[in-house]
Amino acid sequence: PDELADQYLGEQHMMQLATLAGDQPWCCTVYYVHDKDRNLYWASLPSRRHSQEIAQHNKVASAIAVKFTKGEKVIGIQVSGTAEQLEPSETIRPVAEQYAEKFGRDEQWINDFVAGRTEHRLYKLSPGSIDLFDEVNFPNGERQKVL
Repeated sequence: PDELADQYLGEQHMMQLATLAGDQPWCCTVYYVHDKDRNLYWASLPSRRHSQEIAQHNKVASAIAVKFTKGEKVIGIQVSGTAEQLEPSETIRPVAEQYAEKFGRDEQWINDFVAGRTEHRLYKLSPGSIDLFDEVNFPNGERQKVL
């Protein structure tokens, strides 16, 4: 399941992100990239509801739909963990470059993002657990523990 999870994380580009404020859950959609440790990264405005909730309560969950055509077998990834806003600096450049390549941003965007000259900030979800639900490769429908 580990190799399949890595493959699916690389093939997809959108995830549903669930955050919490008090006893009120919230779910939104963000574009993401991931690293070799399966950390998930996205760019967002600090003023967005999910960003504000992460600043107050860093426990989050995510769902990535991989295969979801009606009437066909389903594949999805569920992640739970902690999220944080990363400060603009050269240390985020590799992720910014990966994000730019995946979503069609140019070198100027990378430089501005890394230097903090844009309103968007980089966020990171560090997974505490990752589950793979893959009816194609595991037809009995049992969840596969990846992390």
